Amino acid sequence: MNRVTSRAVLGLLAGGAACGAAHAERPQIGAFFDIQQVVQSQLSGQGVDDLTYTEVSGTLAAQITNRRVIVSGTYRLAYRIPEMGDTQQSFVQDGVMQAQAVVIEEWLTVQGGGIVTRSRIDPSGPAPPTNFGSGRNLTQTYSGYIQPMLAHRIGDLGFSANYRYGYTKNKSDGGAFSTGPVTDRFDSSVSQQAQLSLGMERSSLPFDWKLSGEVRAEDLSNLDQQLRALNIIGEIKLPVAETIALVTSAGYEKTRTTEREALIDALTGLPVIGRGGGFVSDLTKPRVLTYDVSGFIADGGVIWRPSRRTRFEARAGYRYGGFSVTGLVEMKPSERTGLTVIISDQIQSFGQGLTSGLANSPVNLDLGQAIDPTTSFQNCLFGKAAGSGRCIGGTLGQASANMYRERGASIIFTRALRQWNVSAGLGYTRRNYIDDPNAVVSLAGVVDQSIFGNFAVGGQLTRQSGVSFSFTGNMFKNGQVGASDVLSGSASANYFRTFGRGIQMQASVAVDASKQDGLTADVSGRAQLGLQYRF
Repeated sequence: MNRVTSRAVLGLLAGGAACGAAHAERPQIGAFFDIQQVVQSQLSGQGVDDLTYTEVSGTLAAQITNRRVIVSGTYRLAYRIPEMGDTQQSFVQDGVMQAQAVVIEEWLTVQGGGIVTRSRIDPSGPAPPTNFGSGRNLTQTYSGYIQPMLAHRIGDLGFSANYRYGYTKNKSDGGAFSTGPVTDRFDSSVSQQAQLSLGMERSSLPFDWKLSGEVRAEDLSNLDQQLRALNIIGEIKLPVAETIALVTSAGYEKTRTTEREALIDALTGLPVIGRGGGFVSDLTKPRVLTYDVSGFIADGGVIWRPSRRTRFEARAGYRYGGFSVTGLVEMKPSERTGLTVIISDQIQSFGQGLTSGLANSPVNLDLGQAIDPTTSFQNCLFGKAAGSGRCIGGTLGQASANMYRERGASIIFTRALRQWNVSAGLGYTRRNYIDDPNAVVSLAGVVDQSIFGNFAVGGQLTRQSGVSFSFTGNMFKNGQVGASDVLSGSASANYFRTFGRGIQMQASVAVDASKQDGLTADVSGRAQLGLQYRF
């Protein structure tokens, strides 16, 4: 088991563990110490030279489930000691945590969580498939949220209310990595979301109905951007057969974004870049309206539930001033096999995408694949229940400082056999950026696309040994003039063997590759050998 930020998140993890342990049936808490030797060799292209380094790491993991509290989380801190080649002494963090506590049964529940991983900085720069060596064009990313949720039923009438506060921060390194057009580098954001709903399932009426409202707000440090959104929606669900229901909704929405102009360098005519790589705001200029959509919204669709283990939902309608499609597929043919497909369409940002992806991921995470420290950034968060999870690779693959309309789809699949486990995640995102079209450097109307995925299969060979094979890949198509598309991937084979109760030997070999437009593909081979001690 491998793998916000720091002491605050570790405190939450330890506090949740202490709270749940009193009533937990079988809490799982562990600590691990690893030492690994890494050797990487350039096979082709103009990437980094051959390098070797030693990595020393410690991992803390906990999974506690009882009637009132669920905590699942893991945190890993690694220190790299360079020996040969282009790598530096550095600390690397990976972690994720989800916690949920029932404060008042059938009334109040509080949920919170955090993640520390990496994100890709420059959309024109390389997309390293792994987090080895120098980690070019990657930065440490921290994000967390807290969400109290109120829900109760009075007879046939049910109501719910929740509020989510989220914070996201990218580490501000000394120099901004840039190989293409000048871009604003994401720094931090604070997001808030409040929802209220009132509804009734079929009783005296032949249909279900629900009235809901939502308010969203976000403040970004980049150019002092602000998002303010409101919607009020009424929904009716009408069963037309034993397993099929028609659903329709209508309402009102208003979405508005504003920002300040960038301070322009009189000598170059380009925006002034601040210490963290972001544009400096010109405080002498008034705020600029970058997006303003309001009016009627509506959609309609069908829900099909052929069994309690299967659900299909598809909707199409009018939103954000145009056609919109959303969908959901959940299939769980057995306790060991599951599939989830999500199709979404929303006004989004880097900070909101990360906090909402984390908040909507399962509280009971699968710690065996919760965080993979070998990847450049986390693609998907898998739940302990088969086929459950959320993909966040579309957000982390490009840490944009701009807001955008995002249309996306993701698939998560897991299957557990007797001795083997299979997991796969696949995602697609299409971003249409929101910006001031009159700015010197503007992304207004720019569309980029990304496809990401990972596949892993692993199992036991004997009681003391096992193997696993994995593949991860990303493709980023940049819509900005003068920027390059990037393709990357990594394939690895891993072997482990345990000795006694606490020592495990680990070995792996891998091939990593990346390709940018106009440049020769970089291909490298990698080998690792290490020992892990389990406390």
